[in-house]
Amino acid sequence: MDRVSVRLQARGGLLLGGALAMLMAGFWRVDGVLAAMGLAGLGLAGLGWLAARRNLRRLRVAVEGAHAGRVGEPARWLLVVENPRRMLDAFGVGISFSAGGAAAERHALWVAAGSAVEAEWRLAPERRGEWEELAVKMESGFPLSLFRAESERRVPHRWLAAPRPLVPVELLVQGSRLDEAPQRALAAGETHGEPRGMRPYRAGDPPRAVSWPASVRSRARGGGLVVREFDPPGFHPVEVLVVFHSFGTNRELIRPDRFERALSLAAGALRHFQAAGAPARFTADFDGWTMRPAGTRRHLAACMETLAKAVRAAGTELHELRAVLEGVDEGLGVVLISDMPPDSWVPSVRLPRRHVAVDVRRYESGRGGR
Repeated sequence: MDRVSVRLQARGGLLLGGALAMLMAGFWRVDGVLAAMGLAGLGLAGLGWLAARRNLRRLRVAVEGAHAGRVGEPARWLLVVENPRRMLDAFGVGISFSAGGAAAERHALWVAAGSAVEAEWRLAPERRGEWEELAVKMESGFPLSLFRAESERRVPHRWLAAPRPLVPVELLVQGSRLDEAPQRALAAGETHGEPRGMRPYRAGDPPRAVSWPASVRSRARGGGLVVREFDPPGFHPVEVLVVFHSFGTNRELIRPDRFERALSLAAGALRHFQAAGAPARFTADFDGWTMRPAGTRRHLAACMETLAKAVRAAGTELHELRAVLEGVDEGLGVVLISDMPPDSWVPSVRLPRRHVAVDVRRYESGRGGR
């Protein structure tokens, strides 16, 4: 709904106070000129209030931009402000726009009648979630900053922000010599395992893979550049099941920050396996233990949507987790991610032969590997 609120500013208060004072003094002293000046000041204040209100009336707002993204990743947005009025232009319109906890501001000096202005910016959402509409606020101090007019709009635009992907370091340390530090959105081609040997440089090899001492010796013999070759890193089974749960014993405290971090780890693990070409599936207690494929881009996008909408399961039972793990086929790789420490749930379940249990405490800020 097109509602405009108008607030009196300091300059407008001075004008109103001075006009009332002159009007009262004119009546007291029977001074027509002074009274007329007071009436003129009141009339100017009234016209200013009317102009401030009319300045934002009937302005239309539309938002164009991405419908899905990730926390911390900038997305392009285009805000269109249209003035459909035939005669009245709009002046000094400030526009603020928020999405996913992030906000930006723009200023339109003039929106001519029958025209529109566009404001483009890039916003990175600060929290995950799903929104069906976006908040847009317009304000203006026209004319003369006597009054401040404000108008808030709700623009329909579905927006989904998935968790920031964080690749679990447990998937990378097996067969490699990597530091125990979280690695964000690490592609499989950017990691390495055990050294295999040297080979000639091929198009597409990263420059940091070039062994310059070996390349100098190769050039001296008439050869070309030489690069190091490594075995594939970490945990690479033929098929993977990523299990997310919130079961824990030992009276562990429920921490929302760990839940959000565990969701980021699940997102990073799924993206890691999809980039490596390993068929992956995902199941979680907050999703009713639904088995979701995650091997293709389309399936991965559906899993990211599930993670974006996730609400922590309130009462995950031990028998539910046991049933999921006991139904795992022999040879299937299992990645277990939880917002509870492993020592609060690992002793209670029978782990598959090929498994990786992710410790969410390792990824707390200010703590090193455990």
